[in-house]
Amino acid sequence: MDGMESKRIWDDVRPWRRAQRLEILAKRRDLTPPARERIGAAVIDTINREIPGLANRIIGFYWPIKGEIDLRSLMGACLKAGVGAAALPVVIEKLQPLEFWNWTPETKMRLGAWNIPVPAARAAVRPTALLVPLLGFDDAGFRLGYGAGYYDRTLAAIEPKPLTIGVGFEMSRLHTIFPQPHDIPMDAVVTEAGLRWFDESRRPDPEPEATEAASPTCAFGQGHPAYFGFMGPEEVLDLLNVLLESERAGTKGASALRLKHERISPLSKTMRDVARDEARFCTMLARHIKRLGGTPTQKTGAFYEKLMAIDGDKERVSFLNRGQGWVVRKLRDAIPKIQDSWLHHDLKDMLRVHERNIAACERIAS
Repeated sequence: MDGMESKRIWDDVRPWRRAQRLEILAKRRDLTPPARERIGAAVIDTINREIPGLANRIIGFYWPIKGEIDLRSLMGACLKAGVGAAALPVVIEKLQPLEFWNWTPETKMRLGAWNIPVPAARAAVRPTALLVPLLGFDDAGFRLGYGAGYYDRTLAAIEPKPLTIGVGFEMSRLHTIFPQPHDIPMDAVVTEAGLRWFDESRRPDPEPEATEAASPTCAFGQGHPAYFGFMGPEEVLDLLNVLLESERAGTKGASALRLKHERISPLSKTMRDVARDEARFCTMLARHIKRLGGTPTQKTGAFYEKLMAIDGDKERVSFLNRGQGWVVRKLRDAIPKIQDSWLHHDLKDMLRVHERNIAACERIAS
């Protein structure tokens, strides 16, 4: 196939893949939390059963985004049980292969590319096994990702090639993704339906039968969430209610500032957008509090009264931004400690929007 023909085929495949991504993401969003938890537990059980010796490897895995299956508890248990290591992917340079930095449940995190948490300190390792997130996959083991191509570049560059296991949902299976020359297939794919090998030569040999003195296998959900570096249930609910009070105060404050000015003024438009976002996050936070078994607070943060006591629009906008800055700091600290993938995704969205609104308010205040 010559270059022109290859380009023509890729020009046809690219929009098809884009449509498939949107469709699969919509299906994933529609999963209920209990269904998501059942699928995650089934996948982790299969990994434990079908991939012997995983806890003794250097395992590259992923921080879950957009409803992906959460493997963080599995990795914590593997670190406890084995003599290997775990590592998270880090974008070092745009459109270049990923690096993998050492991770433990106690690792201090920061936000990396696309606000995905990564280890704060660089401690690069070379994985001997990769658990790769799948948006979609096909019957030949080819992976449909989000379109940036980082894993394909990494797999093309890394030597020796690690054992590569795609992790995804059975509903994301496609007959084909119409693989292109840059696509690299997985050695195997695991979903809630089980594990399927595409390259049998890569299948690990079974481990010798364990004795009573042997280390326990990795086990999902062992111990309190704090063992893995996550917040406990009560701590999460306390955080969400504090954020809810703050967002309620922000909604009222931005609305009051908007109503003082003509609807077409830049200040009024900015405050309208801020109030709309704050109200949206009030709804989101209350929904998660109820889902997690808590009761949403009915209080409004004291911030609102303090804001209304300030004279001058510029001063009020600046004070409103201080409140948004406090929320941003809270979120940056909390997001790496949130185990629930649905809540984690929504809090990341909340962080992104607050950072954007802070910049908009700074322009108005100046």
